[in-house]
Amino acid sequence: MACKGPLSGYRILDMTQFESGTVCTETLAWLGAEVLKVERPGKGEQGRYSVEEPDADTYGFLIMNMNKKSVTCNAKTPEGLALLKKLLIKCDVIIENMGPGSMDRLGLSYDVCREINPEIIYASLKGFAQDGPYADYPAFDPIATHTGGLVAATGLPDMPVKAGISVADSGTGIMMGLSIIAALLQREREGGGQRIDIAMQDFMIGLSRSSWEPYYNTGRPPRRVGNGMPLEDVAPSDTYPCRPFGSNDYVHIYCSRSPGSSHWTNLCRAIGREDLLKDPDMATPQSRYRHKEKCDEAIKAWCALHTKQEAMDILCKADVPAGALLDASDITNDPQYQERGMIVEIDHPVRGKVKIPGFAPRMSRNHIEYEPSPGLGENNLEVYQGILGLSSGEIEQLKKKKVI
Repeated sequence: MACKGPLSGYRILDMTQFESGTVCTETLAWLGAEVLKVERPGKGEQGRYSVEEPDADTYGFLIMNMNKKSVTCNAKTPEGLALLKKLLIKCDVIIENMGPGSMDRLGLSYDVCREINPEIIYASLKGFAQDGPYADYPAFDPIATHTGGLVAATGLPDMPVKAGISVADSGTGIMMGLSIIAALLQREREGGGQRIDIAMQDFMIGLSRSSWEPYYNTGRPPRRVGNGMPLEDVAPSDTYPCRPFGSNDYVHIYCSRSPGSSHWTNLCRAIGREDLLKDPDMATPQSRYRHKEKCDEAIKAWCALHTKQEAMDILCKADVPAGALLDASDITNDPQYQERGMIVEIDHPVRGKVKIPGFAPRMSRNHIEYEPSPGLGENNLEVYQGILGLSSGEIEQLKKKKVI
């Protein structure tokens, strides 16, 4: 199932769930690694099902588990643990994002896995650092973004607002994928495996590094300024409504504060307000902010005549930074993204044709063949018989005992 790619030949034992870990292993699968997703017999990973649809894989599962192979294994049984240890010998990487202490309780700590396979890359993705005071605290994406600096800088002055997407989950997963590839390269050069630990909070602290510039400049944490520029009070730097004035009909416009920038001049000409170029109140990015109402009034009047896409096209062609507020529907139904391979259509055996985001990087020697997420235990025979060499009788016994 796994595509031929730069990671072809590497095998990943995937003990992840929900988003952060599954994004990591899906990325590795898209790059060609053989990913063996270990799931509980019966229902599988918790992300597969919902209260509303207990018998159908959720779209979240479909989106984050493409190009993988599914095997079922009850790791809490002696037989199940033995199976995983046998697979560990055949794998290059084991990755997990279970709750704090879960792997140790299963009997699959780093020390145990390293003893079984000294070359193993053991990757753990947690909410908080395992060597810090919060190691045992539960965490999900919004906890990591609140404790990692992002939300402190996002929102309105009197109201912090978390991001509407899982920045910590997916971002930390992709960073883990990068770290695993680096560890595999190091193993090839120097030999030996290693342990990789990434905490979502730590990743968010690194991702929020731009917050430290205003902190050192002013001695205070960065301000929350909505859609404005947090580093300095300048204008225009805002999101403006466009016709037909729906909930997502907006365009963001920003003119650089750099000396010598022509963005403001270009904007005034593009919206037919060359008179503003002679207005002393509009002379600099800072003075425009002090007279923000006058500045924004001119821009809003022009945006009200155009759709968000029209506004973006007109302004960008005039060399003015502008971005339409594109939502999931806009992106899914715009043919350019499917033509470019950023939106891919898969044919799922249960859900039918589904359009979902693909792999962002473009690699001239790597073409991804997207495969739908696997059915629960779909690859049991392939893995247990083909990789571990179990007989049909042994597999039947494991089924009867509900080990797989």
